[in-house]
Amino acid sequence: MAFWQENLPFIKGFFDERSQKFFDLMDRAEASIEQVNADKIYTSKEFKRIKDNFQNIIKNLERQEVRDWLSSTKELLAEEKKSTAEDENLRKIFDRFEGLMPRVNETKLVTDMLWKAYEYTDDLVPLMEFTNEQLSAATREVQTGSASQTEEITEKHGKVMDKLDKKQKEIRDILAKGEKLSGEPKAPEFLEKKLGEMKALWKQTNEAAKDRLTDLKNNTNAWNAFADKCSLLQTHVGTAQKQIADVKKLYDMDKAKVDYDERMKKGAAIKAEIDKTLAAVNEANATLQVLADDGTKAQLTQEVDDLTKACDVRTELDEKLAWLDNFNKSIVDYDKTATELENLVKKDRADLDGLIKPAEKIKSTDRLVCAMDLADDIRAQKEICAAKQSEWDDNLQPSNSKENTDEAKKFVARLEAVSDSLNKLEEEADGEAEKYGNDIVFMAEFQNSKNQFYAWIEKSEEKVKVGYVSPNNLEEANVLVADCKEWRSMCDKVKVVIDNGKVSAGKMTLHDNEDKEYEAMKIRWEVVDKSCTEWTKKLEDLSGMWTKQTDMLNKVTSTMVAGSGAGEQVNLNDLDSQMEQIKEMFVKKQEMMKKMSTGVAPDPAQLQAA
Repeated sequence: MAFWQENLPFIKGFFDERSQKFFDLMDRAEASIEQVNADKIYTSKEFKRIKDNFQNIIKNLERQEVRDWLSSTKELLAEEKKSTAEDENLRKIFDRFEGLMPRVNETKLVTDMLWKAYEYTDDLVPLMEFTNEQLSAATREVQTGSASQTEEITEKHGKVMDKLDKKQKEIRDILAKGEKLSGEPKAPEFLEKKLGEMKALWKQTNEAAKDRLTDLKNNTNAWNAFADKCSLLQTHVGTAQKQIADVKKLYDMDKAKVDYDERMKKGAAIKAEIDKTLAAVNEANATLQVLADDGTKAQLTQEVDDLTKACDVRTELDEKLAWLDNFNKSIVDYDKTATELENLVKKDRADLDGLIKPAEKIKSTDRLVCAMDLADDIRAQKEICAAKQSEWDDNLQPSNSKENTDEAKKFVARLEAVSDSLNKLEEEADGEAEKYGNDIVFMAEFQNSKNQFYAWIEKSEEKVKVGYVSPNNLEEANVLVADCKEWRSMCDKVKVVIDNGKVSAGKMTLHDNEDKEYEAMKIRWEVVDKSCTEWTKKLEDLSGMWTKQTDMLNKVTSTMVAGSGAGEQVNLNDLDSQMEQIKEMFVKKQEMMKKMSTGVAPDPAQLQAA
């Protein structure tokens, strides 16, 4: 103790100097700690300097002589119970040193971890550079215009894949090491970040390399597929075109239906193949477009466009099959119409025959109307026939000799037969209508004659029934004779009228009833004619007898008057003879008058006998 007391000034001086240096050392230690723990990422060289500086400071701070000095000074202070400024300064040193050392120990751990991390990232740099190089190689722009070029590129890319494969173990190991480091408590954030970047880069590079290899393989396959599918598509298009060209008109309706169904199935199948193959061509083209140069892209695009346009044959096939379906339906309709027209021809024939030879009495006017209606119906049927003929000529007739089958010829023959029949029927119906028109005229002439006859016959038959009354004198007899002559004249005229009516009726197409009516009129006329003839004879004879009697009386009277006046002698014999004649005439006249009272004209022989 005496030594320390005797040398205290020297000791204090030495203490102050050592204390200041110690303070400076702790300041440097704290500054170094701040650098280590700074929120900053250094380069490995920068951090190495910081690490070395920190370790040197800590090394000085932790030297044994420093520890011994602090320990002895602390003991000395413990013995000296006086409180001085130096003591206070020393306590600050102790407090600061005791507070600093935990941080130093903590920083030592951090520094060690950081250094490992920087060493690790340094190890990553060349690998990342390598990986980036391979990524660039795997993703560099490449263009190919053929399968051979693609194979060359694939061969070069294979070298990239080999490099990656050879580095794979090293990369796995360093990534595993990084995973281990990043799992330690003091691992810095940038370590995990760098590790993540390396992982992502390695994954990206491998995926890019694999994708490029896939693209190259797909491109190689696509070149082959494109060529094959283009060729196949052209074959399918040719098949579709052949199906279109092979479509033909069939006039056997049952076969046409079967043919259409088969063509629809084949058409659907080839269209599906075209769709499928065109999709494969487009898929191959899309693959080739990825790596193709501009010239090749344009060439491929043009080729695909040409093929796509060629695939319009699908629409053409649909249209052709729709045309075939329409044709088949038209043929069915054509056959139906032809059958209907054939049945109408039969009906028209029957109707016309019914008019020519009706089953029962029919008026001429009705026959004329029916004939005209029938002719109009036939003309309407001719229009339908002509329309069907036009349809045949425009759309349905065979296009070539192969289509001109027996069935087609039958259709032609059927419509020609219908057309010929309708023409003949029309001509015949018009002729019949014309006849029936004339029949009306002839019927009118016959009816007129009949009307005249009936207007006359009733009175004449009444006259036949009543007869003539006996005249009272010659004048009345002459009147009766004149009346009977007029009757005679009318009887002859009426005979001419009904005969003319008979002639007109004979010109009618049907005149059986008229002939019967004529015969009936003729019979009635003959009865009247007979009576008229008889009465004419009777009255003429009576009138003649009366005239002779009157003449004879006048002669006798004249003879007697002449003899008396001349003084001549009357020849009595002559007078007696004349008187006898007068007497005979009177008797005959009376007999005639008596016979006239019967109302029926006497037989001429009876009159002669009287």
